[in-house]
Amino acid sequence: MKRRFMQPCCWTLGFICLFTFLNFSQAAFAISPGLEDVEALRHPDDPFASSPDILTLEDCLSIGLKENRLLKQSDNRVKIARTKKEQLVATQFPTAQVRVSQSHLNPQPSSAFGQQDSQQLSISESFDPFGKFRSQKRAVNASLIAAQAAHTDDTIDTAFQITEAFYNVILAVELRRVASESVDQLTQHRDNTKSLVDAGTAPDIDLIRAEVQLAVGQTTLIKARHAISNFAAGLYDLIGLDPNSRARIIGSFPELIPPNLPLDEPKAVYTAFSQRSDIKAARSVVEAARCSLAARRKELQPSVEISQQFQRTRGAKSPLREYLNNNTVDMGLVFPVFDSGLTKAQTREASLNLDQAKLSYDQTLSALHVEIRNSISALTESFQVLVAQEKNVEQAQRALNIAEKAYRTGAKTSLDVLDAQVALTQARTLRFQALRDRAVALAQFERSLGVMPGYFFSDISCSPSGEKVPLRMESASPDKPSKP
Repeated sequence: MKRRFMQPCCWTLGFICLFTFLNFSQAAFAISPGLEDVEALRHPDDPFASSPDILTLEDCLSIGLKENRLLKQSDNRVKIARTKKEQLVATQFPTAQVRVSQSHLNPQPSSAFGQQDSQQLSISESFDPFGKFRSQKRAVNASLIAAQAAHTDDTIDTAFQITEAFYNVILAVELRRVASESVDQLTQHRDNTKSLVDAGTAPDIDLIRAEVQLAVGQTTLIKARHAISNFAAGLYDLIGLDPNSRARIIGSFPELIPPNLPLDEPKAVYTAFSQRSDIKAARSVVEAARCSLAARRKELQPSVEISQQFQRTRGAKSPLREYLNNNTVDMGLVFPVFDSGLTKAQTREASLNLDQAKLSYDQTLSALHVEIRNSISALTESFQVLVAQEKNVEQAQRALNIAEKAYRTGAKTSLDVLDAQVALTQARTLRFQALRDRAVALAQFERSLGVMPGYFFSDISCSPSGEKVPLRMESASPDKPSKP
């Protein structure tokens, strides 16, 4: 009797150990990557896009919007949201299960066949007649729209970052040119001063001052050269190229400013409210939270379940050697009665998520007004600063010409010439910085409106969604955006 009892126990314990080992092994292999995967992470074959020989702003935008890693992550989030929608739809289709079992009786009773076979096919379906699936579908659709809008907003933000990085490289190139020309002027002045010192018409202190100023200019030139390399590496990394790429960056600051900029704040706010993707994403998040709350409130409502089970068995009933068929159809109304307060807590969480989404939407609207005002102020300031720097460069150039002529005649000292050269270098540097600030301020203004860089340089442009939108909106009334 003890042996008969211990034998099935040993078999059962063995099966438990076997299944435990298989589950553990499966989990370990699922979590731990293989050696090939690790080597692929450490040594990717081609992590960067192919680098062209010449890069313009249009090329950088075209490559960056395809190869930027953050945009690829954003695109994956859209795919994940679309997959969740497919999963929700799949839950509404019937599910089928097939089960086949065979058992042996040991020792075999005299009245039994000794072997039992069972084949079973089950099909089941559950219906929510009170709108639960409709609320879940609306929530998933709203989440998908929010993910797509967020991807569009990430695209515009990445385009602005690429534009800003490109203009930083152009500024570094121009500052290197200014520093190089300044070194040439200082070298020429040093040579002229040395000739005057050798002739006895200038003191030695003038030559020392010229040498010191030349060393300062050469230091500035060295820093400008390294700045180009650093800014170019940042641009290459942003657009997905190798930071060690040797592509030649060609471009300039925009000299012409489009006359159709909506610098009126109410009109700009209205344009941004109708164009910006983050506003659309925030509205979609509110709608998704509202539908999720409606779905949670319907968790305790009854559902209809229909199932059919077809089973063939042999060896359990007489005649033992023949299969017996059994077909069962069940239909019932399932009432959730008690779940220890789980549904109530989930409903409360969904309600808090809705409140959080509304607060986030209000914050987005408030930030929109502030961003529009700041971008308009920065753009207007950049216009005024550039006009002032243009005049400053003209005056500094005239002052240098006068100082050089007066120095040759003995009316001015070497210090006056050096001061005039430094003033001209600073004026030219500030002018190029003003050009860069105006270009970046224009790109920032376009981003605050929710459009791509270069949007206002054509009469008709495409919005991020793809539809053509007229730039001028005189007929549109800048109404105050309503809350969802």
